[in-house]
Amino acid sequence: MVTPPPGPYASSEFDEDGDHYDPAALDLRSQVDDGEMPMFTVTNPPGTVSVTTWLDGRVRDVALSRHAAVLSEIALADEIVVIAGLATQDARSAQYTVMFDGMREHGHDTVTTRDFLTRDLHLPSPEQARAARAELFTTRYAGEE
Repeated sequence: MVTPPPGPYASSEFDEDGDHYDPAALDLRSQVDDGEMPMFTVTNPPGTVSVTTWLDGRVRDVALSRHAAVLSEIALADEIVVIAGLATQDARSAQYTVMFDGMREHGHDTVTTRDFLTRDLHLPSPEQARAARAELFTTRYAGEE
């Protein structure tokens, strides 16, 4: 039998092959709902769809208001995809900020760092994310209340 790795693991947490067995590891909520990972929520102007993403851009939650029931399935699906894209963009812009600040602290040049983050990593700056959201909201929801 394989010996468990050193640390706080009890031997009962390992199966016969020595692999770690922890059912709680399969529950993503148990790992991240403790407030450690930032989340980003975007709600469409009509208030029918809200999407929350993790810092890495993965969708955590989609919330629908009761008014979303009047939308067709296709329109609702499209709305969810659009709003999820904006929430992901907000998360990616937060990645930009964290990386930019970290690289600047380590003495990297501002212009070179911005270029690296946008061109090589394709991360939007917070300004770019806000501008994209404003443009989309203006064009997509013009005239809606």
